[in-house]
Amino acid sequence: MDAPLAGAIAHLTTATGGNLGAAIFTFSLAVRLGFLPLTLWLARRGQRRQEIVRTLQPEIEALKIQFKKQPEKLFAETRNLYRRHNLRIVDLPTIGGGFLQLPIFAMVYGSIRSALKLPASFLWIRNLSAPDLILTLLVLSTTAVSAYFTPNLPDQARTSLIAVQVIMTGFILWKLAAGLGLYWAASNLVGLLQTLWLRRTTSLVRVT
Repeated sequence: MDAPLAGAIAHLTTATGGNLGAAIFTFSLAVRLGFLPLTLWLARRGQRRQEIVRTLQPEIEALKIQFKKQPEKLFAETRNLYRRHNLRIVDLPTIGGGFLQLPIFAMVYGSIRSALKLPASFLWIRNLSAPDLILTLLVLSTTAVSAYFTPNLPDQARTSLIAVQVIMTGFILWKLAAGLGLYWAASNLVGLLQTLWLRRTTSLVRVT
């Protein structure tokens, strides 16, 4: 199923003068930009949901106290509260939108991995088939910056988000081939731009 994607990488490699690293980065950037309308929609939906839930928090806390010993009743009343504000406890569109991307990203990952069978270099990276410390640090940096600028997060939650995302990303990347790290770097770059744009539009809405 990933043959067309592998063909696209091969075509880009030829178009970039045989530079596999440039082809992988360009291809990854194009894929991530292609999903940008969906990810922006999901992010905006998540923001709106967070804002509504934040306003409902006093009522939710009151329900927790009132039905402390009745978990089934607490769940039912919380669900009714959400419904009155056009929310569901589990947001299926958001979950579905996230899962929709997984098969595509899995095919992209497989295509890049197949392209790394032959030795290749890119910029400072001597071997795209081996891990690269500098690339890993760059990806971790963009991960931290993106988490830091995530809008509508309390400071404590922001710090926790940065720590969790950096640790998880570092754990995955430290043994990952640099060619696959380039895919991650391209994805992070688009994700950072998306976060900054959402932060800016959120600020503009508050000002107006």
